[in-house]
Amino acid sequence: VQGSSREDEAQLTMRLLDLKALTALALYTPVISSFSFSSSWSSAVHIIEHITSPPSQAASRVALEDITNVRIPGPPGSHAEILAYRAVPTKTRNTDGGDCVVLLHEFFGLNPSIVDKARGLAEDLGCTVVAPDTFRGEVTNFIPKAIWLALTTPQGRVNDDLDAVCRFLEQDMGWSSNSGGRLAVMGFCYGGGKAIRFTTQRQPDAATVVFYGSPVTEMEELRKLRAPVCGVFGDRDVQFPADLLDKFRAALDDAGVKSDIRVYEGVGHAFWKDMDEVRRRVQPQTKAYEQ
Repeated sequence: VQGSSREDEAQLTMRLLDLKALTALALYTPVISSFSFSSSWSSAVHIIEHITSPPSQAASRVALEDITNVRIPGPPGSHAEILAYRAVPTKTRNTDGGDCVVLLHEFFGLNPSIVDKARGLAEDLGCTVVAPDTFRGEVTNFIPKAIWLALTTPQGRVNDDLDAVCRFLEQDMGWSSNSGGRLAVMGFCYGGGKAIRFTTQRQPDAATVVFYGSPVTEMEELRKLRAPVCGVFGDRDVQFPADLLDKFRAALDDAGVKSDIRVYEGVGHAFWKDMDEVRRRVQPQTKAYEQ
């Protein structure tokens, strides 16, 4: 499977999405479930075996340990340990008690691209940036596995892990809102959707930055927020069409949340790849970064 072509990968991706849809459907229509799974399970089971195999998880753990520099104790009562990359600005020696950004990765997991963005943000904003691994030891560049990881990582567990990251910022980094420190939670793709759900559900005083992530359109949820929301999307992103983003804006306005939701022309999903694009002043990536 690892040596499969792009066409093979596309077919596997569609099968995986079909399987996930069938799983959701089965919750509501048990009668349909038995027929659907009998015809589809055999074609998808080899994907599941591949993406959950222990050797793959072990390799992911090694890859993560190579690029992370802090280990954060997990939620109370758990034996989890959260691997993360912490970036601090080289121009400012002491960031204790200052502003902090929690940076959430896309559905590929915590990888060098996110680490590079964490470093760039720390330098440009003059603050501490912590990028945690919300997949708890998994990272991939294989799209079907990335989809599976995103779909099977529950928001509740992510919230618990991010609460642990916030405790780390307070206890180990000296961050405190009482001393004037500000907190922002920023995420890309999968991470953008997790970010705004974390702030609405657990950390309403944190600012939220969503880079082409699944928006929250329920006004009652957004009313909990006490800090601004920034959203960045592309007009060619079929996942988030204009009518959905209009609902997002309207819900934020109705909730009384200060927001800046922008849609950039000519680009689709995940249009900002790395900090090198910003250094070279590539557009609209640089405008989105500076937003």
